[in-house]
Amino acid sequence: MRASVLLSALAAAAANAAYPGDIVNYWVEQTSLLVNGTVIGGLQSPPSAWYVAVVTGAIYEAAVKSKKESLAYQQLAVSHAAHNAIVWVFHGTRNYNGADASLRAVLPAIGLAANTTEGKSAIETGRKAAKKVALARADDGINNYVAYTHGPKELGVYQATPGGNPFPDVPQAQFIRPFGGFGDITRFRSPPPPPITSKDYEEAVIYVKEYGGLNSTARTAYDTDTAYFWRESSITGWNRFASVIIGNKFATKVVESAKFWAQLNFALANAGIASWDVKYTYDAWRPITALHRTDIWLPSGLNVSDPSWTPLLRPTPSHQDYVSTHSTFGGAAAAVLRVWNGGDEIDATWSSNVTIDNRGVITRRFTSLKFAAEENSRSRVFGGVSSCFLHCRVLHRGKKGHNAN
Repeated sequence: MRASVLLSALAAAAANAAYPGDIVNYWVEQTSLLVNGTVIGGLQSPPSAWYVAVVTGAIYEAAVKSKKESLAYQQLAVSHAAHNAIVWVFHGTRNYNGADASLRAVLPAIGLAANTTEGKSAIETGRKAAKKVALARADDGINNYVAYTHGPKELGVYQATPGGNPFPDVPQAQFIRPFGGFGDITRFRSPPPPPITSKDYEEAVIYVKEYGGLNSTARTAYDTDTAYFWRESSITGWNRFASVIIGNKFATKVVESAKFWAQLNFALANAGIASWDVKYTYDAWRPITALHRTDIWLPSGLNVSDPSWTPLLRPTPSHQDYVSTHSTFGGAAAAVLRVWNGGDEIDATWSSNVTIDNRGVITRRFTSLKFAAEENSRSRVFGGVSSCFLHCRVLHRGKKGHNAN
């Protein structure tokens, strides 16, 4: 009798077993690992955000459809939705092994057998969710060819940069249909950058030359590390940052977790589309193009020409300077996180493994989302790949209490 009771208890425990962490967060992390792995090697800015938005959209659909089921059921449904969405995005890239491995790794912890009635139902729910999202996004414009013609080699006009691609990245990204029924993205279009003849522009180009160069003597060690710290993909970085801030509090709330990660990544994807709309509207050159000119072109007569000037972060990204997509991503992520966090104040420490210049791991502590987003933006100026354009002098505001070694 005792043995029978014990076996019944064990069976009940096994039936109620589930992955102990946040299953959605797990798949967001796997999504980043798979895109940055050796097979894919990363994506350009808008497609990298589009990709995670597709995966989290499939996850959210599966979570909503399975919300009345057991936790293990929800986790299994979400996992198959994520797996199939990843495979759909990278179909033909030989990334099946990576996606399969991510799924195999988590299945034992979920503990719901695929050959049970409940398991089969959960898997089908996940597959249907991924299919629904794939069909919805199949004609959203990301696959379309859009021709780009370089403008004349005149002041302020974008030109291919050293070490970059001959044409700017993914011109079709400006026309991708936004996520979440966002509507016409052009309504968020920024005003144009300062005219080349303006004092603001002269201030900007002088600043980035002095503080953004590889061998700058004006840039502080902290600001050099700021450029390095934020160098990684904004999508990967801000999702990791979000994971630190949100933690494991949604581990048993799959729908709530799925909603958070989908909102964050939908915002990032839409920010990338909006940024590309601005970039291709104004077609602004990069600092390296401005500084490599050999003539005197500033209205003041100041000669800023330096054909040997090299930015700290290299090569310069293969797309227009204005607006900074890095900054746009950071602003969008911080806004979503502020809502879910219940305010701007945080206490989050995270690290970035910097591969350029053998810098290694940099760890920083942030107590403000606003500060993190601003520092993310400043990093591109200190890296020499973007111009600050306006208000350059504010870049050296105090940083006390916002970082840790």
